Amino acid sequence: MHINKNSKLNKSDQCETFSIKAIINNRVCCGCGTCTVVCPNSAITLNFGERFNYPVIDTSKCTLCQRCLEVCPSRFLLNGTKPDVDYQVASSNSTAYLIHAKDEILRRDAASGGFISGLFLYLLEHKKIDGCIVTRCEGDNPLVAETFIATDKQSIISASGSKYAPVSACIALKDVLQKPGKYAFVGTPCMLEGLAKLEKYLPELKEIIVLKIGFVCAGMASRLSTKNYIEHHGHVALKKVHKICYRGDGWPGRFRVFDDEHKLLMDEPHIGGSSMHIVGIDHYLRCYNCLDHWSHYGDIIVSDPWKEEMIHTEKLGRSAIMIKNEVGKNAVIPAIEDGFFTADSISIQDMIDYNKHLLILDNHETHSWMALYQLLFMRRFRYSLRLFKHVMERNLRGIMTTLKARLTKKYYY
Repeated sequence: MHINKNSKLNKSDQCETFSIKAIINNRVCCGCGTCTVVCPNSAITLNFGERFNYPVIDTSKCTLCQRCLEVCPSRFLLNGTKPDVDYQVASSNSTAYLIHAKDEILRRDAASGGFISGLFLYLLEHKKIDGCIVTRCEGDNPLVAETFIATDKQSIISASGSKYAPVSACIALKDVLQKPGKYAFVGTPCMLEGLAKLEKYLPELKEIIVLKIGFVCAGMASRLSTKNYIEHHGHVALKKVHKICYRGDGWPGRFRVFDDEHKLLMDEPHIGGSSMHIVGIDHYLRCYNCLDHWSHYGDIIVSDPWKEEMIHTEKLGRSAIMIKNEVGKNAVIPAIEDGFFTADSISIQDMIDYNKHLLILDNHETHSWMALYQLLFMRRFRYSLRLFKHVMERNLRGIMTTLKARLTKKYYY
C-alpha cells in the first residue's frame, strides 16, 4: 500500500486509509498495542473502552509512514484472506510435556499448574532474565488489565493466572526498549505476531526479548462480559472490587473477586460458570477471523489439557506445553532437571488433541466467518460462494458477531 502523493484527500482522510485507523474503522483491531510502539512520532495511544482496547491516532502528529499498518497482525484482513497459511503447529524438533510447578501454592493459585509463573521465577532466580512482561487485574480499575514489567517474585506471582479480558501486552515493549537487560514475553498469538513484525523496525528487540511464550488461544473476551458477570450474576458492585482472578484455586479453577482487604466477594466455578458467561460470550471480531490459535511465533506454546478424563481426575492443575526450538528448550529443561517442575513427556498428537478444535484446516468454520467479513466490510463479492457453501452447516455465532460488528456504531465502547 503506497500513498498517492497527488491525492486530493486531506490529512485526516488519508489517515483513514494509510494508518492504523483503517484497522479500527474495519473493526479488526485485536488490541495488541504493537502500533503504539512502532510509531516514530508517538502519534498513537491506546484507549481502554468498555468492551475492548483500541488505538487512537493524533492526526496532527501522524506522517503517514504506515509503520503502524506494517506491524499490525490484522492487516491481512484488509488485503484479503490468505489461502497459503502454514497450518503446521509443530516441527520435527518440537517436544511436548504435561508439567506443573512443584511448589503446591504456586500450582494451585495459577490457572493450570503454575508453569508460566514458575518458569519466570526460575529464570529470574538463575539470572537468565532481568524481568518479564506480564499482566494483572487489580487496583482501582481491575476491569482494565495492567501490563507491566515484573522484576521480582511478588510481582510475578501477582500476575499469575489467565486473563479472560482485553490485554495489550505489546505496549510494555516501549518500556523495555528504555531498560537495559533481557526479558521474557508472554502473550496471545496475535501479540507474538505483532512482536515479530516489530523486530523488523526495532531489531534491538531480538536481543532484549530472549524468550517468547504463547498461548493456545480461543479468543479474547470483552471487558463488558466480565463486568456483566460480576454485577448481574455475582450481584457485586464494581466499586467494591479490587482484584479479579479469572482462574485459580485448583483446576479447572474458579472465578474469584476480592476487595481491597482481600475479602472474597464472588466465587464461581470456571467450568459452567465463567467459561460460559465470560469466555464464550463476546470476543473481538478479529478473534473470529484468526488463522493462528497456536502461537506460531512462540518459543514455547502453553495450553490447558482439555480432556474429559483430566477434567474429572486432575485437581491441582497441569499445563500442556510444546517446546518449539532451542530457545524454549534451554529455558525449560534445566528447570525440570533442577527439580523446579514435575514433567511427563507426551506426544505432539496428545498436545494437539487437547485443543484440536482450534486447528485451522481448510474446512474450519473460521473460513466462512472470514468470507462474510470480506463480503460485508471489504465488499469482495468473490467470497459469496464460499460463504453460501459453509453457512448452513456451521456454528452461527461467528456469523452473528460479524453482522453485529458491521451494524453497530459503538463497537469498541
